[in-house]
Order: sequence, then structure tokens, then C-alpha cells
Amino acid sequence: MTTSRAGIYAPATYLASGEQVIDEVRASGFATVVAWTIHVWQDGDLAFDQPFVSNGEWVGDASWPALYSRLKEAPTSVDRLLFCVGSADATDFGDIAALIAKEGTGPDSTLYRNFKALKEAIPQIDGIDFDDEEPFDGQTIVAFAQMLHEIGFEVTFCPYTDAEDWVACLKELNGATPGLVTAFNLQCYAGGGGNQPQDWIDTVSSAMGPSFDAAGLISPGLWCINGDACDGGQCPESIQQQFAGWKATGITSGWIWRLDDVDHCQGSKACSGGMAAADYATAITTGLG
Repeated sequence: MTTSRAGIYAPATYLASGEQVIDEVRASGFATVVAWTIHVWQDGDLAFDQPFVSNGEWVGDASWPALYSRLKEAPTSVDRLLFCVGSADATDFGDIAALIAKEGTGPDSTLYRNFKALKEAIPQIDGIDFDDEEPFDGQTIVAFAQMLHEIGFEVTFCPYTDAEDWVACLKELNGATPGLVTAFNLQCYAGGGGNQPQDWIDTVSSAMGPSFDAAGLISPGLWCINGDACDGGQCPESIQQQFAGWKATGITSGWIWRLDDVDHCQGSKACSGGMAAADYATAITTGLG
């Protein structure tokens, strides 16, 4: 029997704010943590609010690598750590495309050197998640993913639209390096609020063939209770019901957007039951059985 998995996105700087947040996640039941989000600047620097990798060297807060690494230190529920690139209203993938056009993706390129420096600073990072919400450029997606694979990262996609374009990239990458793309972290809230996992499973199956585990690739995400007044999003009990309804599609995982909202609202009375990180993790795993 396949064990269901729960994941959570968390602002990277929020995760790095101290051991209290890290230890909350370690005890939560979440197996996957996605640190959101790396911005790639025009000069190739990797930045959150400020650059943390530049010119092939770690230049960020010296305490961060140890904090991120602590996520996977026993005892912990976390066994997978991803860093996300991109977001809405960002130019990261356009800047990546320009850097690739100028320098390529070889070991001497700025992109390669900076992502290699990230991997060396925090070896516990398993992969890079692509939250590309810019006009779609499959050539850039493929070239960037292949470069990251050479460095030692897996790749996940975080789409909310353009299913056929994302799947075309999956097919090309899988043809050259089977298993390079390990998940579609499908946004099923906000701009992706109408998404249904079965539709994406069908699109993947049509392109990849019946032997490909399309259902295992699709991992839908929902937004926890959020907002200044904690009047948006879904309570754990609602999330559990939604994942229970999706169970028949064959999916085995899901995730929550996002940790700082969980912590902000868990003291409110927006839900009838518990609202801690552990309650959201349990909602997913219980819903999927």
C-alpha cells in the first residue's frame, strides 16, 4: 500500500527566522517542505529579499544553511526539501532565459555556478520547484531543468494553467533523463481554483502513455485559512474532505499553501477544530487514507 504524503510551502525567510519555526515543521507530519521563493536577478544572483548567492559563492546569512539542514535532522517528519524559483508578478524565468541565451548552462555559466554554490551550501536540498507564472517558454524550462539535474537536483513543476505546455516539457525531459521531473505541484486555489487533478492526470497519461504513473506525479495544493482577518481559505476539515474526494483519482500526495498563514491564523476561531500545521498535515494524509 502506498503511504500518502503531505507537503507545505513556506516563505524561505520565514523558515530561516529561527529554530522555533523549523522545529514546528519537524514535528508537524509534513514530509515535504518547499522554501518559497528564489528570485534570479538579471546578473544571475540568487535572492530572497537580498542576494544569498552571488558569483558562485554563498553570501547570505551564515546561519541559514544550518537552519535549513535542521529540517531533516531526526527526529523529524521531513525527508524532502525543495527550493522554489519564481512566483506571480516576477521576472525570474525571463531573466533565466536571458542568462542562458548569453552564457549557456555549462559549468562556467553564472546560473550553473550559483546553483552549484546553493547545493554545496545546503546539500540537504533535494530539488528545485518551478513556479513559472510568466509567458510560457518551454525551451527555457527544459534547459534550466537539465542544468539543475547535472548539479544534482531533482525538478518539480508548480503549475496552475498551461497543462499541455508543462506536459510537453515533462515528455522532453523524461525522454532524455527518465525521472528528472518528480512531481507536478498543482495549484488548486486562487488562479488555479478550478483545477481538478483528474484533468491533469488525463493530460499526462495521454502524452506519456499508460505505463507512466500520471496519478503519482500530480500533487494538488490547497490554501489554508488565511488573510488579516483569517476569513479566506479552507479549514483542515474542509481540506480533508476535498482530498477524500480526490482519492479515487489515485493521487498519493498533496500540499498546503502556506506555513506563515497557518501560524498567523491558528489562534483564531475561524475553524471548529485544530488549525496548527500538524492539523493540516493530518487533513491531507487522512483524506487520502
